[in-house]
Amino acid sequence: MFDSTPLSFTILGTGALGGFYGSRLLLGGASVRFIAHSDVDWIRAHGLRVDSPLGDQHHQPVEVYADSDPIPPSDVVCIALKTTQNAQLPDLLAPLVGEGTVILNFQNGLTLEEELAARFPQTTVIAGLCFLCSNKVGPGHIVHLDYGRVSLAALDKRGGDWLPRLQAAFAAGGIETDVQPSLRAARWRKLAWNIPFNGLSVLLDRNTDAIMADPEARVLAERLMQEVADGAAACGVPFDPDFIPKLLTITERMAPYAPSMRLDFQAKRALEIEYMYRRPLREATRHGVRLPAVETIASQLSILDRPA
Repeated sequence: MFDSTPLSFTILGTGALGGFYGSRLLLGGASVRFIAHSDVDWIRAHGLRVDSPLGDQHHQPVEVYADSDPIPPSDVVCIALKTTQNAQLPDLLAPLVGEGTVILNFQNGLTLEEELAARFPQTTVIAGLCFLCSNKVGPGHIVHLDYGRVSLAALDKRGGDWLPRLQAAFAAGGIETDVQPSLRAARWRKLAWNIPFNGLSVLLDRNTDAIMADPEARVLAERLMQEVADGAAACGVPFDPDFIPKLLTITERMAPYAPSMRLDFQAKRALEIEYMYRRPLREATRHGVRLPAVETIASQLSILDRPA
């Protein structure tokens, strides 16, 4: 039996991911506060719009704040910022978290939750691994294309009591969830998609459907996936034998999609290389395994990421 009291959420980052999940949580009856940056005034004036196969939504008014505003406390603080902004996270989170606050981390990459727990030991840290095709197309305007499932994985046993409550909150908004027993295993499985398709979408200038349709590009994606599997196995969390074929089938069926790194590159924003590539490479090397194709992709992305 778990506490059925509705949860309150603060969404730190109202972009493609934070805007979508915040909208669904609102629809499910949760109290949701959004923190926005460049479009905070727009959202205050015009609301938050989410176009989705699940049903288009226009939330107006919404409770939206700039990060410098005093913000009431919430049960759960969701991190929906890019990892390129993680240097700012301690200062951004400090006024939002207290004893017993849950940090639900939606970011991609490796070693994220451990860093959060070290900085904020009074909190409960849970990963929310999102399989979502969603883009921000304008101020306060999100377009959800496909998927949306969230895998929840607690960093330690303190998260166990919160998982059913989080699942209930997402279910009320029409979002499927599952609970993963191993955070590290869940993180490596997510990297098996993110490492090949984010990187290749930039380097080949193609969306997922075009990558999958090109025989040579697909072979390269599979090679990168297999190297991620090698890294995961070296770190003690091997994939099931059918995991990569299933992931490729899911990607084939996906609506044509521009991964977030491609959109960042096109918009001349910093790329999420550190946590998505360098940290996994570091962990694999620490366990005696090199991932040469992943190293090459990471190096090429780093060159493109340098200021002109």
